[in-house]
Formats: sequence, C-alpha cells, structure tokens
Amino acid sequence: MRDLTKLVHPFPQTMIERNPSGGGSYVAHPVVEQRLLDVLGPVTTELVTVLRGRVPGRPPDPAGKSARAKAGTADLEDAVVGVVLRMRATVDGRDTVVEEVGDCESPHNWPHDGARAKDAFSDAYKRAAMRLGVGLHLWAQDHFYLGSKLLDQDQDKGDGGES
Repeated sequence: MRDLTKLVHPFPQTMIERNPSGGGSYVAHPVVEQRLLDVLGPVTTELVTVLRGRVPGRPPDPAGKSARAKAGTADLEDAVVGVVLRMRATVDGRDTVVEEVGDCESPHNWPHDGARAKDAFSDAYKRAAMRLGVGLHLWAQDHFYLGSKLLDQDQDKGDGGES
C-alpha cells in the first residue's frame, strides 16, 4: 500500500475531538505525530517565520466564566500571533516540501510569546501534515473521496501500489 494511501486513511471516531469553540473536528497533535512516524518515519520541520502583531485587549466582563474574562485583558503589542512552518518528508519515494501557516488562536490565553509560538507551531504542524494527507477527511468532511479512491487503486494494482 502506498504511503499516501496510509496517510489519508481516516482516523477512527474515538481519536476525533470536537473543537469546544465550535470550529469543527480535529485530531490531537500526538495522534498526527504518530501517523507521520508510523507511515513516513521522522519528518523534518523548520520554523520559517514568526508572525507578530497587535492583539486588542478585552474589557472586563463581570459575567465572565474565568478570572481573566472578569478582569479583562490588556492590548498585546508585537505579540506572536502565528508562524510559518516548512515540513520535509519522503512520500512514496518522492521528496516533498510543504509550508503552512499556523496561528495562535487565543493569544491572551498564553503567558508569554514562547507559549504563543508553541501553540502556533503546533497548529502549523498539523496543517502541514494535512497537506500530506493526514486528517484530510476532517477538513473535506462530506466531500472526502480520496481515501477510498487510493485504496481501490492500490488493491486493483495488487502490487502494493507501486507504479
């Protein structure tokens, strides 16, 4: 079976999480990492760019659920808001390079730029893995067809999908 077929194979429902903010479904970073290691072995990543910007504060909300919401937050100037990551991997014998942007979804949730960069890096890593096929079914949702198509092709060839 081709690497690509293995990469795009949908995750079992037990590994899929619902985003509490309502932003759809996802698989956790360790699950993505396991899929990459299982199929490709270690991949190479490179932090290409750190993206900085202004994050507006939020006024106090006495009805807020957290102490931070009740107290409000200050503006963040020149804070890490995202990163660009480059991932290199060998997929089915072909050297592949993808770049993706990851963002720090809630910059005020993190105490410093290091934690914001880590959050953004994790997001970029999962997005780059998706460009290699990992978790693609979650992004495509009802329009996902590639997994079954590749599996059918591999089975039709009967030789492990080598071309």
